[in-house]
Amino acid sequence: MPVGYEGNPFSLISQAIRKGGYSKPVNIEVATVIKGEPQVRIKLDQDGLELENDDLIIAKHLTQHERNSHIECATIDGQTKAAGTGPHTHGYETITMRDAKITVDSLLVPGTRVLVACLDEDMVYVVLDEAVWF
Repeated sequence: MPVGYEGNPFSLISQAIRKGGYSKPVNIEVATVIKGEPQVRIKLDQDGLELENDDLIIAKHLTQHERNSHIECATIDGQTKAAGTGPHTHGYETITMRDAKITVDSLLVPGTRVLVACLDEDMVYVVLDEAVWF
């Protein structure tokens, strides 16, 4: 833990942001997703305030989106379809996909716990990430 910081992990993040030069007050809160995409609705744990799409800025990695990707795999399982004379199959040595498009599913489903930064002065709420406890 950095010297001079106290409190839970969310408080520590907020203190670090302030120390780094961001002058507006920032509060990090935990919230629960009540309704998923496309009309996201979350409820803040601290005061029970419910926020809708118009109140939120949501980090892209939490939403359903597409990514272009290059995938290379040296170890795969499977067989090819039989072809040619007689019954036989061919194995794979490697497989490469270029310009593959991956659709990432939304993590914002009801019941998901998220971390929300509240910029008090502007009443802007930023959904930063999924909250996970171990």
